[in-house]
Amino acid sequence: MGGALLLGVVTNLVYDFAKYGGSRVPLARVRRASLTPGARAHDPEADGLVPLITWSATRPLSPATLVTDYGGRVERPHALSTPAWRDEVARQRAAGAAGRTAYVSRLTVDHGEHSRARVCEVRIAESDYAECMATTRLGREDADSARRVREALELGLTGFVAVAPPTMVSACVAVRDRAGRLLLLRRSLAVNTFPAQWTVGINETMKYRDEPGAAEDFYGLVHRGLEEELGLRPEDVGPPVISWLGWSAPASCFTLVATVRSGLDAAEIDLRREACHSTFEHDMAAWVPFTRKAVSALVEGGECPDGSRRWSYLAPLVAREAWRAASVR
Repeated sequence: MGGALLLGVVTNLVYDFAKYGGSRVPLARVRRASLTPGARAHDPEADGLVPLITWSATRPLSPATLVTDYGGRVERPHALSTPAWRDEVARQRAAGAAGRTAYVSRLTVDHGEHSRARVCEVRIAESDYAECMATTRLGREDADSARRVREALELGLTGFVAVAPPTMVSACVAVRDRAGRLLLLRRSLAVNTFPAQWTVGINETMKYRDEPGAAEDFYGLVHRGLEEELGLRPEDVGPPVISWLGWSAPASCFTLVATVRSGLDAAEIDLRREACHSTFEHDMAAWVPFTRKAVSALVEGGECPDGSRRWSYLAPLVAREAWRAASVR
């Protein structure tokens, strides 16, 4: 019996080295220490990030509990149904803004206590980039539009989603390598939004697709972002842990936060990133220890790898969610 056990262990090690270049020994399930009091006290809403749903290790979201359908164009009154919004959409289209994007037009969560009842139902509606840009600009620069969205948020999850303006879903994905280190990226000067700011992991925007077999849900968005920005395929990472969905006031869009851990080391991921489709979006990368001290400093706005303090407004939330997603191993 002992020989059979030993043979099984050796077989698994050989497989891991062949596929991942190293061993993936399961970690003991131990609760990770809490972040510092200052990091725990950080309020994402102070950064304009309003939570709609959060998931945990004991109540997770999974592909089996996420039910997604696709509603195409949705014609309905929304929080920004104003002449100013329509005029801005027309201006953005005239300036060349184009492309199919997607947002959430219906969202319900079954709060039943039975584990098989924990279903999240999402309807994805089609928007376009001109509508996204109009929603973002008015949300930032027009006081009346910002007030309308704040009042809609006070309606709660279901009420807000029912009147959400055409916008986009943006996924922030924290990435850890085989050794557990956390990836930080600096946005290049070539991007239109938040240039020269440091992010925790990648950021990708959902596309609306209605071709058979090509429709994109939350998990599909995470995997596409990883492949386009880091060259990581689904087989290169473990299952994504989606832990937070909310509204971003600075970008006037739905924001999703996920965490993945790769079986590749940092050097291999850096090589993949440098050769991938969207490498122009970042001009610097750094890997930091995934420790209480390092993550707490990040959440509290410590020094960036380049010596600045130019963190994205999303960085504290994504770092904290990565820590929370790994709180039980």
